[in-house]
Amino acid sequence: MAAYPLIGVSGSIDAEETRHFILRDYLRAVIAAGGAPVLLSPDMEGGLMEDCVARLDGLVLAGGNDVSPALFGEQPIEALGEVNPLRDAFEMRLVRLAAQRGLPTLGICRGVQAMAAALGGSLWQDLPGQYRTAYGEPPIAHRQTSPGQYASHTVSVVPGTLLARLSDGAETLHVNSFHHQAVKAPGSLRVCALAPDGVIEAVEHEALPFFLGVQWHPERMFRRDRQAAALFEGLVRAARG
Repeated sequence: MAAYPLIGVSGSIDAEETRHFILRDYLRAVIAAGGAPVLLSPDMEGGLMEDCVARLDGLVLAGGNDVSPALFGEQPIEALGEVNPLRDAFEMRLVRLAAQRGLPTLGICRGVQAMAAALGGSLWQDLPGQYRTAYGEPPIAHRQTSPGQYASHTVSVVPGTLLARLSDGAETLHVNSFHHQAVKAPGSLRVCALAPDGVIEAVEHEALPFFLGVQWHPERMFRRDRQAAALFEGLVRAARG
């Protein structure tokens, strides 16, 4: 194993599909944890994609635009944001291949949604318009107005999960929040954290050593938040094998 595990990162594509990019904080967080990040091309298919994934030691599924409801058998609602079929198709293949190979994987925001959609789950297309708590109340604010390095709400961590171990057994985490979609049903994954309103905030694969998705953005908090940094450190540690 190399001193610096190779961590693939799936990034964003602009609306015209002419630019492929990633926000630097994702790469900085991987580097700070001891990994070597590389941006993965969404144009890879078939054997090329399989060969590339076989050379990776770990994977980060980054945030970005909405996930298409077509991936989980729903029609789009009015509040659905911008979707990108190229990125959707690429990440569905990427998630399934990573799960098949047991590749250590960390999904962030859109990333956790892609994980659920690829593995038999479904999403809320728009939390404010669709989601209600068990008491019929609307959700809390999941799109904060403060800068991303600050937490805006708490999540409750399920004991005994990978997330709990990475968080040193903490029952509550303080997280940031920039989303309007969220996991509705986790598919073959299990829920490992919930927001105060019951919205699913993290999922993981019980059968794999490190296959975790979180709805918040630890890459924007890792410099000042120990538990955010621990997610990337755990990924790189798992990538080292």
